[in-house]
Amino acid sequence: MPLSVLSAFLVFISITAFTPGPNNILAMSAGIQRGFRGSLPILAGICCGFFGVMLLCCLLVTSLSVLSERFVSVMKYAGCLYIAFLAWKVAFARPAEGEQQARAGFWAGCILQFVNIKVIIYGMTAYSGFILPYDDSALTLIAAMCVLTLFGSAGTVAWALAGSLLQRFFRAHARLVNAVMGVLLLACIVPLLFG
Repeated sequence: MPLSVLSAFLVFISITAFTPGPNNILAMSAGIQRGFRGSLPILAGICCGFFGVMLLCCLLVTSLSVLSERFVSVMKYAGCLYIAFLAWKVAFARPAEGEQQARAGFWAGCILQFVNIKVIIYGMTAYSGFILPYDDSALTLIAAMCVLTLFGSAGTVAWALAGSLLQRFFRAHARLVNAVMGVLLLACIVPLLFG
């Protein structure tokens, strides 16, 4: 991969990983409600699911020349429904629900990845635009999965850490913060439906 393409690739994955999206907003909400340590189950789920989606994106892009329009449509609407469900859960969460949510956190984070259009597009774009045109060896594809997962996970961990560091402020204004987080999650749906 030429250096100019590598630098564009790194900029793309950095911006995509650290900008608001369902993963980052959910991680911040978990950090606010449970602190960084309490958000570890959902972060682990996000990371595991993220790696799984990167593997699936790699397989899809390398095996299909054109992705079915129907598949994209189904995934888009399934993702919108799941993100709306998470927005509702976050917006109306009570601090006392934190421990119960922590037990279910891994699976919520993991499942989100498979309907999170931002993550799917992130993987599909990285493979089809930056990686495969220059190298399609197994070693490169495995390294790409690891790098994409590492960057995506770093963004999510940063948002959870920010939530936990600002926990005292956010807890003092819990209803408002939860409502804003819920609205931000809903805002993630708008470009999927109308973009």
